Amino acid sequence: MKKSPLLKKKRWPYVLAFGIPFAAYLIMMIANGVYPFGENCVLHVDMYHQYCPFFTEFMDKLKSGDSLLYSWDVGLGSDFTALFAYYLASPVNWLLLIWPSDYVIEFMTLMILLKVAGSGLTMFYFLKEHFGIADKEKGYDEMTLLPALVFSTAYAFSGYIAAYYWNIMWLDCVMLFPLIVLGLERLVKQSRPGLYYVTLAISILSNYYISIMICIFLLCYFLVLCFENHRDFIRKCLRFGLYSLLAGGTGAVLLIPEISILSYSGSSFDGFPDAVEWYFNIISEISRSCFSTEVYTSTENWPNIYAGVFTLMLVTLYMFNRRIPLKKRLLRLAAIAFFWVSFANNYLDFVWHGLHFPSSLPARQSFFYIFLILVLGYESLLMWRKVGLWDIVTAILIWAIIIVLVLAYGNAEGVSNIAVYMTAIMLLIYAIIMLMFRLSPKDKRRQTCILFCAIALIEVIANMTITGTYTTSRTSYTAKQDDYDNLLEIAEDDSDGEFYRIEDTERKTKNDSSLYGYSSATTFSSLMNLSVGQLYKSVRMEGGKNFYSYNGATPLWTAILSVKYYISDSAAENSALRTLAGESGGYYLYENNYYLPLGFMVPSGLDEDWVNTNTDKMLNLNNLAKLLGAENDLMVSYADIDGDGSGRAAFTAEEDGYYYGYYSSCSSSSITVYNPNSGSTKYSKASHKYLLELGYLEAGQTVTISTSTSESVSYTVYRMDMDELDRVYNKLSEQTMSMGSYSSTEIVGTIDVQEAGDILFSIPAEEGWTVYVDGEEAEWTTLKDAFIMVSLSEGTHQIRLVYHTPGLATGAVISVCCVIIFAVSMLALRRSRKKKIKQNAGADSGGTARNNSRSRAEADDDFTVQEL
Repeated sequence: MKKSPLLKKKRWPYVLAFGIPFAAYLIMMIANGVYPFGENCVLHVDMYHQYCPFFTEFMDKLKSGDSLLYSWDVGLGSDFTALFAYYLASPVNWLLLIWPSDYVIEFMTLMILLKVAGSGLTMFYFLKEHFGIADKEKGYDEMTLLPALVFSTAYAFSGYIAAYYWNIMWLDCVMLFPLIVLGLERLVKQSRPGLYYVTLAISILSNYYISIMICIFLLCYFLVLCFENHRDFIRKCLRFGLYSLLAGGTGAVLLIPEISILSYSGSSFDGFPDAVEWYFNIISEISRSCFSTEVYTSTENWPNIYAGVFTLMLVTLYMFNRRIPLKKRLLRLAAIAFFWVSFANNYLDFVWHGLHFPSSLPARQSFFYIFLILVLGYESLLMWRKVGLWDIVTAILIWAIIIVLVLAYGNAEGVSNIAVYMTAIMLLIYAIIMLMFRLSPKDKRRQTCILFCAIALIEVIANMTITGTYTTSRTSYTAKQDDYDNLLEIAEDDSDGEFYRIEDTERKTKNDSSLYGYSSATTFSSLMNLSVGQLYKSVRMEGGKNFYSYNGATPLWTAILSVKYYISDSAAENSALRTLAGESGGYYLYENNYYLPLGFMVPSGLDEDWVNTNTDKMLNLNNLAKLLGAENDLMVSYADIDGDGSGRAAFTAEEDGYYYGYYSSCSSSSITVYNPNSGSTKYSKASHKYLLELGYLEAGQTVTISTSTSESVSYTVYRMDMDELDRVYNKLSEQTMSMGSYSSTEIVGTIDVQEAGDILFSIPAEEGWTVYVDGEEAEWTTLKDAFIMVSLSEGTHQIRLVYHTPGLATGAVISVCCVIIFAVSMLALRRSRKKKIKQNAGADSGGTARNNSRSRAEADDDFTVQEL
């Protein structure tokens, strides 16, 4: 039979390995109306709330030449180097420098498309190199190439990718993983460290978190490789340890700052679990391999492990394949069992995730399992000679029993009975094809192989289409951009060079400040300073483990946080609290009448004197106001109201004033407040519990509060004492810092201190800040570990705050040294190989023949074309 010319060309299989998932995924996007083929976009979960805003901030910094060390547009201020390391470190993201500013979403979409397709390419390269399926002279054979393309596409369209394709910061590691494993094999078997070091170093630089899991896998696989081949064990360990450390050290320029900033976040406080917990039974777990199983990204730990129904049959046949050494089979089947236990056991779950329990997005290491079963399935297909008819019959009987057990005892999230039935049908189809292949004469097996590959390819593409193509409206996401640009320009013109923050009632995400380019008092980030979130919660603002928000802020905290402007879609916000400053497209910019500069004086000992309690957080707010100058309570308890059966509550004021409401619990997604003077205001994430601004009411006016469901919620209504607010604000306004200049990493100002005390900055208290008073470095303290404070004596003082990313310089030195050591070692290895070649040049032809014979014997341990 004449072989296709394409099979002889080295590049075409790579083009197909990349092109098949690329074309299939592109068609899925077009069918879902993704821009420019419609008005949708692929923004989903964190890509919607975090990555797009942070990518936008990164682009703005690159194009403006702003410092990459710190950003005021991420919450109250954030170390940008650490944020870059966590969310943005993929090398390709630097292309944002030349990318059009209005198309950040399309940049991210293209990167997803390229990385998913790239995963297919790297998986194909691994299969090609690991199994040696390409002959240097004859090229590829259809019987090995077509299955390799199917299995590589299955990796690119696995359940893991379907669930987490939007988690763009992980995709680099998923794409690099097959190359890293191949590099480890070359390191151990051939003493060739180049591929291992380079790919692992890039992975660590791209995303340290997934790379932690990769390193755990590499350690396990290294031990397996050594167990299978005991020769030169010490040297193998030394090489593995050296180049693993060099790869990790190369990432030190980002790792050390990351570790430093993470120490302030909620991610650093997980403790080892006290008791063993099992999340689910093995039958339910296996059922997550079914075709069309819904992806899972919530908190119940269900893994996304779909990798093609055909792999289930092939891995089962792998157990019976006597062509594969028993020791090898047992080790790899034990690895599969180990992953099953890892997904279900809390101890192993904790270890895999870097001594941390993910709050959602479970089983983030499951692409290792998918890779493993795809490799074993492909090997089972290649080693077909020892697969008998009874092996195939036994495999289908095993899966028939499992299907029955799944229907009887399975309770996995997202696995419907229809999914199980469809999987059973597919298993039967694949079994029939395998029987046909076994019974067919050799000259007829090509057609059967093509049929198997066609059905398998359609399956994985169909599963990705069903489970992995979520879209949302791009038009809605970008609708406010032009109007906000206009309002921000008005604020900038009015600010006269001073530092200020802006807040927004119509917030699309908690990172709108990064998305639109302004400073705010709100953020959602895994690197968020936990102490700030706890401080917010202590005064009934919205705060948590990885977010804090302006929601719940009283005018006192508006002033403390330097929030000068407020954006709303209501034209009726003019009041004693706010003054209209501008309008654009139905959005209104208000200037807060209670605003303080970034630095202002507070009494000495404020941190010690202000005792917070978790039982009465309104008491915390009133106590702070009294310490800052109030004579009586700022917020006075006024009335208690209960919701009716429709989820609606109403309050009628008996006297003029500003009112606020607080609820002890709420499971509804949002709460809407209707004030007859200012209209409706919708508060999202109501389950986080924070103070609701009910607005100004005249005596006899009624405000209504309603939940997004019919949930009945009880509220305590407070009336704000405006005299006490003025008293505190006037006191704090007496001694404020005049801003001389500020940038991303430096603040310069002057303050005239009339009464000795502490200057308080609403800047997250983190190690990178150095404060200079009159040119001398000053020791700073904190307010509740959240904000920076510095003691000042009476008199006029020059203040300068400077930020340097902690550990960046040390990490850079370590990284450079590791690169140099690697380069030197590669030169040494190259010289050593040249020397060995010269020494072997005089070897006799008999020795050469014996070596060639041994090489052929070793090659026969892998698949040969005659197998099929």
